[in-house]
Amino acid sequence: MGGRRRGDGHTGTGHRARRRRRSAALAAALSVLVALPVLSLGIAGAASRSARRVTAQGSVVQLGDSIASGEGTLYGYTYDRSTQTWTGGNVNVTWPGPYPLCHDSPDAYGELVAAHLKAKLTQFACTGAAFDDGITVPRVNKGYFSDTTLRPAEFGDWDARTDLNAAYDAAKPDVTLVTLGADDVQFSAIVEACIENAYEYAIGVASEECVPANPGSTVTSDFTGYLPTFVTDEKTLADWIVARGKADGRVPKVVFTDYADPLPQGTSCPDSNDLYPEQVAYLDTLLHEMNTTIISTIDGLKDNNLAVADISGVYAGHRWCSTDPWAYGLSIYSVEHPTSFESLAPFHPTPAGQAAIAAAVDPVVEKLLAKR
Repeated sequence: MGGRRRGDGHTGTGHRARRRRRSAALAAALSVLVALPVLSLGIAGAASRSARRVTAQGSVVQLGDSIASGEGTLYGYTYDRSTQTWTGGNVNVTWPGPYPLCHDSPDAYGELVAAHLKAKLTQFACTGAAFDDGITVPRVNKGYFSDTTLRPAEFGDWDARTDLNAAYDAAKPDVTLVTLGADDVQFSAIVEACIENAYEYAIGVASEECVPANPGSTVTSDFTGYLPTFVTDEKTLADWIVARGKADGRVPKVVFTDYADPLPQGTSCPDSNDLYPEQVAYLDTLLHEMNTTIISTIDGLKDNNLAVADISGVYAGHRWCSTDPWAYGLSIYSVEHPTSFESLAPFHPTPAGQAAIAAAVDPVVEKLLAKR
C-alpha cells in the first residue's frame, strides 16, 4: 500500500477542501496517539520505571493531529463556573517554533509522557493533520488565493520513499505516539454542519439532521463513506512505522490513541447549546464508532510492537457542563468571534485534559516496553 493524495470527488480535493474552514478546531479535539520510542531501559527497567528513574537517554516521537500537538492550550481561556462559559483568551497568540502554524504546545500529552519516562520528545504533530495532509505529505492549508505550508510531512510515504522526514530517522525513536483520524473523517466539518443545521431547523427552513434517522450529507460523505479509507490508511501507517524501524535496525514501540469524549450526557449548558440534545447524543455515537474502529484496526494487526491507549473516558467527571471541564467547549465561539468558527480550541483538551491523556497513555507504553 502506498501513501496517496486523494483525487477529485469524495475521496479527493473536494473532501480535503471541506476541511479548510476549521480543520483543526473541533475535529482535532478528538485525535490518535503516536508511539513512544522504546527507551534504553531493558525489559526489567521499563516494567519497574516507577521505582527506578532513568536518565534522558530514551527517545519519544509524537505524530498526529491537534490533540497530539496541544491545540487550544496556549490561548489563555478560563472557565467561569457561574456562567458555565469560557472567557478571555487570545486567538492571535504566538505558538512555539519551528513550525508555529502547527500549534505545538509544551502542554501536549507527548511532552508529559516523555518527561515521565525521563526521555527526549521530538514533536512532529500538527493541527489539522490527516494521513494524506500532514502525515505522508506536507501539511498545507488551502486558501482562496494561495496555499500555506504549515510543515513538511511528519512521516512521509515509506512505500514510494517520498517526503520522508529525515528528522524522524535522526530522532531514533524508541517509542512513537500517534493520534490520528479526526481530521481524516472531517469531524470538525461534521460538527460545524450540525450546528448550522440546528439553526436552520430552529427557524423552520430545514429538517433536523445529525440524528440517527437523518445523518445528513456531511456525515454520510465524510464519516460513513470515508471510514473504510481511514482504516486502510491507519493500517498503512502502523505497518510503515514498523518497517521503517526494521530498515534502521531499531523498531520502536508504537502507541496509537483513540479520542477522549467531552460531550455531556443528559444535560446541557452554553458549551453544548448550539446543538439539540439528540444531535449531541448522535455525535457521541459517531465518536464511539471512531474509537472502536481505531482500537479494532490496530489490535487486528496483532503486532507486539503496536498497542492502543484507550483515552475515551479520561474526561469522566470533567466533560462539558461539569464544574471543571477538561475540554474547551462551544461557548468559546461567543468570546471574540460570535459569528464565525475562528477559534480552534473547542473540543480540544485543556492542560488538565492533556495531563489526563498522558496518565492513560503511560501504563500502555510501559506494558508494551515490557514485552520487548
